Amino acid sequence: SYLRASIMNLAMPHGDEREPLFFVNFSQDCTSVAVGMRSGYKLFSLQSAEVLEKVYEFGGEDVRIVERLFASSLVAIVGCLYPRKLKVCHFKKGTEICNYCYPNTILAV
Repeated sequence: SYLRASIMNLAMPHGDEREPLFFVNFSQDCTSVAVGMRSGYKLFSLQSAEVLEKVYEFGGEDVRIVERLFASSLVAIVGCLYPRKLKVCHFKKGTEICNYCYPNTILAV
């Protein structure tokens, strides 16, 4: 599956031309998986044990941390370019709700 192949990319060197995976995380209720990548992030639904259904894909900035709030449309994002900036976005509307800047690199949300 795509996710299984992507998880293997975690160990690939930075010079590899394939799309590396920076971050994988389950939502708090384990209904979805958020995947941060070099070219953005993807959200997958875990409604079925056999199939990962892609719910959303955002292309653009490198994403080092992405977390979805339960099964809602809210995601917290930390990009690689600005590792001290946390953005909260509504992915279905494509809007940024707020952002916060911190004095140190964000390690977890």
